[in-house]
Amino acid sequence: MAVQAQTTDTQPSSTWFDITLSRARPVQTVALAAHNLTASAQYRVRIYADVDQVQLLWDSGRVDVWPAVYSTDQLEWEYDNFWSGNLDDEERGQYTPLMTVFADEIQMAHALRVELYDTSNPDGAIRLGRVFLGDAWQPAYNASYGITHGFDDATDVVEAGDRTEYFDRKRLRRTASLALEHLSESEAYQRIYALQRTEGTSGELLYAYRLGSTPENFSRVFLARQQQLDVLAHPYFATHTGALNLLEVL
Repeated sequence: MAVQAQTTDTQPSSTWFDITLSRARPVQTVALAAHNLTASAQYRVRIYADVDQVQLLWDSGRVDVWPAVYSTDQLEWEYDNFWSGNLDDEERGQYTPLMTVFADEIQMAHALRVELYDTSNPDGAIRLGRVFLGDAWQPAYNASYGITHGFDDATDVVEAGDRTEYFDRKRLRRTASLALEHLSESEAYQRIYALQRTEGTSGELLYAYRLGSTPENFSRVFLARQQQLDVLAHPYFATHTGALNLLEVL
C-alpha cells in the first residue's frame, strides 16, 4: 500500500507546508498527486526568491483544486455540478487525483509555500501521496501531428475450464507518445537529451498536452515517466528530431 502524508485536521492552520530548496532553482509548476481533496477544496501557492520568504516572486491566489471543465449547456439541470461545472464524484474517481499549478513563467525560486483549504473534508484530514516540483518547457514548434493518447491495462485474465473468464482488474495508466520533429540544437540537447540523462526511465515528469479548463485538457495532464529513451537525430540542417513515450505514474 502506498504511504501518504496526512494532516492532523482540516483547519487551515494545519493544512499548509513549506518547500525549501538547497539553492535557487527554476520552478514553474507544482503538482500534488494522490490527494483526497474534495470538490470544494482550494489551494494557494506562493513562490519566493529567498529562504526567509521575504521576496515574493509569484502568488497564485486562492484557486479551486478541481477546475471547472463544463459549461452549463453541457450539463443537465438535475446534475449536482450544473452550476459549478466541476467533475462530479464519479468522474473524479476515474482519475488519479492530481492538483496542478503553473506559474505565469519560470521563477528562480529558493522556497515555496503551499496552502490547502478543505475544512469540510469528510475524512477529517488532508492526505497527499506525493509533491512534484519542476520547471516547465514548451518547444518552439509543437509536436508533429500523430500524437497518441491511450491506456496501459495490466488486468490479468484467467479462463476456467468452461471458458468463463475471470478478471483481476488493475488500475489503468494513461499513455502518451509524441514526435518532436522541429527541434533546435539547444532544445534537443539542453532539454530532451538532458531530460534523458537526469531522469532516465524512472524519474518523474509532468505532461500537459495543453493548458486550460476543459474535460479534454484535464484528461491529458498527468505525472509520467519515460518508457524508453529514444535517440535524437539530426536529419537536416539546423533541425533535430526526438520523441517521448510516456507512461502515467500512479
